[in-house]
Amino acid sequence: MKNKKCLYTIGQFAKLNGINKRTLHYYDEIGLFSPEFKEDNGYRYYTCFQMVQLELILTMRKIGLSIEEIIHYQQCPSGASFAELIAEKKHLIDKSIQELLNTKIFLEQKSSKLSLSLTAEHGKIEIIKLPEQRILLSQPITGTYDKDDFEAAADFSLRLKSLFGLYDNFGSRISTEQIVTRNCHKYDCFFAYGREDMEIYDDLLPAGMYLRSFCIGSWEKLEEVYRNICRFAEDNCLELFGYAYEEGLNEMSLQSRDDYITMITVSCKKRKIQRA
Repeated sequence: MKNKKCLYTIGQFAKLNGINKRTLHYYDEIGLFSPEFKEDNGYRYYTCFQMVQLELILTMRKIGLSIEEIIHYQQCPSGASFAELIAEKKHLIDKSIQELLNTKIFLEQKSSKLSLSLTAEHGKIEIIKLPEQRILLSQPITGTYDKDDFEAAADFSLRLKSLFGLYDNFGSRISTEQIVTRNCHKYDCFFAYGREDMEIYDDLLPAGMYLRSFCIGSWEKLEEVYRNICRFAEDNCLELFGYAYEEGLNEMSLQSRDDYITMITVSCKKRKIQRA
């Protein structure tokens, strides 16, 4: 036998590689990974060169290869078969990473909206500035939420999920012209925010000044909030233009429909003063 200084008992080898002794025993029993030297008295020893082999097996297990797949590879190892095996698993890893990132974005969106909902006050109006944001739009809707609107919502939901995986709920868009003329039931379309890491969007929500308000309760209260927004704009020499965007904030923590919070964001600008 080689100098025992170059060899490791199962306990030493397990400790050296951060692995349980029972795992090494199991790998030996099934023929996956065995000590290089076995003495007649039953003592078994691993060599330092086996560390690389074990690390490869542990890595293969981490990326989802079964014991059977690893044993099959070990029976006829080659650069080509290894490359093919890794390419397949790399695709699955990339897919899993993307799914985790989509889940992280989904949770961040929910967390951000829930934080806003905690400070929301019914009818309160504030002037805010927003950066340019990418948005995606559904087919036109009527706002009556009839069969056609339902189909538009279903198609839009499928589109968002196909693009982003998990996706936060989408909102509704209504022209400010409809708000000013008190026709607050004639909506334009559904909308959702795009992502900065994807060049996919239908329109841009322009950077600039916006009015933000909240409606707490059923959608029947929205008309009252829009009237207050129009009065606020008039009193502060502001002109509404473009669209208003409605977003639900607390669907995941809703206990009653009376607690539903809709955030309304409306484009506005300083009104030009007519001189005599």
